[in-house]
Parts: sequence; C-alpha cells; structure tokens
Amino acid sequence: MDTSQPEQAAKKEEFLDSLANGLQLLQIYATGVPSVTVNDAAEKLEVTRAAGRRILLTLEKLGYVRQHGRDFSPTPKVMDLGYAYFASLSLPNLTRTAMRDLAQALGETCSLGVLDRQDVVFLAREEAPKLLKLDLSVGSRLPAYAHSLGRALLSTLSDEDLEHYLNSVELKRLTPYTTVSKTALRKLVRQVRKDGYCISVSELVDGFAGVAIPLYNHSGLPVAGLSVSMVLGSRSPDELRDQVLPALQHAVNKIRESIPRSTV
Repeated sequence: MDTSQPEQAAKKEEFLDSLANGLQLLQIYATGVPSVTVNDAAEKLEVTRAAGRRILLTLEKLGYVRQHGRDFSPTPKVMDLGYAYFASLSLPNLTRTAMRDLAQALGETCSLGVLDRQDVVFLAREEAPKLLKLDLSVGSRLPAYAHSLGRALLSTLSDEDLEHYLNSVELKRLTPYTTVSKTALRKLVRQVRKDGYCISVSELVDGFAGVAIPLYNHSGLPVAGLSVSMVLGSRSPDELRDQVLPALQHAVNKIRESIPRSTV
C-alpha cells in the first residue's frame, strides 16, 4: 500500500509558504544584496507584487528590515536568527584595512557600527596601543543618543523615524554632560545631519570624546557609521575637528569606494 501521497499531503499542509518566502528574502540579503524594492521581492520570490509587499512590511514590523523610500535593507536584528548580517554587506572585511590605518595614524580607537532600535551596535573595532580605553568589543551596544557614532547614525533617519526614536527612547544622565532633553537632542541631531559629522564630548563617559561620520553606499543609503574615540585630555572640540575629522573623512571615502555597487 502506497502511503507516500497522504504523507506528502500532510507535509504540504504543515509547510508555510509565507514563512518560507520571508526566510528566502533574508537569504537574498545574505548574498550581498544591500536592499530590495517591492518589485524586486516579487520577482526574486516569484510571488505577486502584493505578496512581496506584505512580506517586506511584515519583516519591517518585526524589525528585520528597514525602509528607506522604495528600498528595504536589513537591520542587525537578523543576527538574532543566525543570519550573517556582517556578511550581508561584508563591511568588516571591507573596512578592516582603512580602520587599522586610521587607528594607527591617529593613535586612537576606530569603530564601525550600525543603529539597531535605540542602540548603536559595533560591527568592528581597531585599537591603537594606549593605556586608557573603553572595554568594548564587536557586538557591544551603547545608547545611541550619548555616543558620537549613535548620533551620526540618528542623523541619517528621516524626520518621521527620528521622532519615533525620540518618542520611544529614555534619555538617562550618564555623566554631568549627557544631553537628556529631547528638544536639545533633536536640535543636535539635525545639526549633525547638516554638518555631515558628529563630535561628542564627555556625554557617554566623562573625559572621553568621539568623532563620527555616517557611511553611505553608492545609492545614497546609510549602511553604517565610522567613529574615532579617544581620551579628550586638554583638546577642545575645535581641535578634534581639525586634527581628527580630515583623517576620518578620508577613511570613510576610501571605504565607500570599496563597497560593491548594488545589482538590484
């Protein structure tokens, strides 16, 4: 007696096409595709445009992708599923040489990070030999509002997304200099957006400072941010801008040139 057909029918009933399509879409990102549109999703998954849109919006609601206009790109939350977010853009590998050169040239710590909900998450770090440094590693999280890299990444958000962040975040006074006013933070982030860089002094840890710049791909979408952190010492913010910012900008431009252009 052939029992294969009932077994196959039972397996088919247990198979969720929508779940399979969602996971398949995340796998597409892992191949190096930085973003997809609704039409791209429909074509690659061989589903209707409406189905492709539902899949992307569901992943966005769950926090696995983020929308920028027509484009949907992965967030660090995909790491929770075991997917290689690092590999999706190959950023740590692409940035390693430029980050190491920058850290050695300045004698300071260079970090690569992304925004994940209310935190900045570190994807890579290059340390220069020194006595004082923050005890951080790849995967460490820090509150975005109090970190130069976090603010640089916040500056890439749309006004709507920035307001959502401000409405949901709890601003805690980490040092006497931490910005805890949402009105003041909004103004600071908008200034970073205008300037293209962020300098933060003693807001996360008293006596430490950071300079950060957002990193965009060839389509103009923000993919990460690069920062240099250091003991402030007797230096002023203007001196940090003059001494650190040019080298950081050069490194960011060098990294951007190495990012493969999207085939989407």
